[in-house]
Amino acid sequence: MAQEVRGVIAPGKDEPVRVETIVVPDPGPGEAVVRIQACGVCHTDLHYKQGGISDDFPFLLGHEAAGVVESVGEGVTDVAPGDFVILNWRAVCGQCRACLRGRPQYCFNTHNAKQRMTLT
Repeated sequence: MAQEVRGVIAPGKDEPVRVETIVVPDPGPGEAVVRIQACGVCHTDLHYKQGGISDDFPFLLGHEAAGVVESVGEGVTDVAPGDFVILNWRAVCGQCRACLRGRPQYCFNTHNAKQRMTLT
């Protein structure tokens, strides 16, 4: 069931941030909903807010987080409700040479997370 949470939103370039209620949808296939217990705002967030990385506003600040899995979507088998997880803002492919050697920090095919208001 979709739920409402509070988030810190950057509405536009160099505009003051706002704390707003946002709706977290149910997880889709391959997704998980995590109840965040701690989240950091780093220089990357501030750079986004200043329009230095993207002009895709509004966006949700905070991409360094940890929490507990609340629910999972279809096909998710590597985490389950109740698991403690650390969210990685950089998704690794799991298939390249670095990933297969147990060194995902060197993944050749990483994809940066997007901080869109769709929470995807």
